[in-house]
Amino acid sequence: MKKYMVLLLGVILCWSFAACAGQESGSSASQLSSAQGGEEPSINDAESSINSADSVQETESTSTDTIIPEAEERKLKMTIDGQVMNATLYDTPAADALYEMLPLELTFEDFNGTEKISYLPEELPTEGEPDGYDPEVGDLCLYAPWGNLAIFYKDFGYSDSLVLLGHIDSGMDIITDMQSDFSVTLEKAEQ
Repeated sequence: MKKYMVLLLGVILCWSFAACAGQESGSSASQLSSAQGGEEPSINDAESSINSADSVQETESTSTDTIIPEAEERKLKMTIDGQVMNATLYDTPAADALYEMLPLELTFEDFNGTEKISYLPEELPTEGEPDGYDPEVGDLCLYAPWGNLAIFYKDFGYSDSLVLLGHIDSGMDIITDMQSDFSVTLEKAEQ
């Protein structure tokens, strides 16, 4: 008799769980249909929701990654003591403005044993640029609060207000080896 009671209680318990689960999914469907103007959700709506969720997830994951724009790259020629280096400027408003300033003669100095910096004659636009950047060796950046160019010759951590402009393609050892202030001629490279 005890076996039958346990079996009966087990069956009742299973039905209770099934009924509760049905109510939850039913309330979710009714909430979803009321959110969509009272219509029952279709398979296409479910696929749209899944695709939207995937798009949001992709957007969130790329928002933390650094995106290096390369659509309209321009080549830059840098001359230091007769030695030529090549760089690429990316397609950003700040890089575009720098490219339009060329040619420039700038004096660079060492800063913090990590980067060589030089102050520009005019301010570069930073509207729409990311809030900061984590530079790598060879990156050409703008530090917006000071208005200076920075060429990183050592790895450095994320910095607020640092804007990526481009990257040194060749000759990075020339900059790394400079022990004192040095002059650089920046000009548009013939393509």
